[in-house]
Amino acid sequence: MVEAKYRTKVSSKGQIVIPREIREKHGYRRGSELIITALDENRILLERVPKLSEIFGFMGDAEAAKTLLTERKREVSAEKERKKELER
Repeated sequence: MVEAKYRTKVSSKGQIVIPREIREKHGYRRGSELIITALDENRILLERVPKLSEIFGFMGDAEAAKTLLTERKREVSAEKERKKELER
């Protein structure tokens, strides 16, 4: 299946408009974060930054946040221990 091609221009501020059809199809909304990768001098790749709930799947936002905080506490604790080891 060949995707439709659209034409747009870069504004004086370096902005481009993503056509409505593409925004709606892929769920790009105001504030959506995208990763831009230059593939070569003529092509770029746009990727949506996934939400935490998508990364953690069934766990949902609250459970994902709780898991991330717990992991971060472990990392901070391990870093403190490493610093103590180095000071000895």
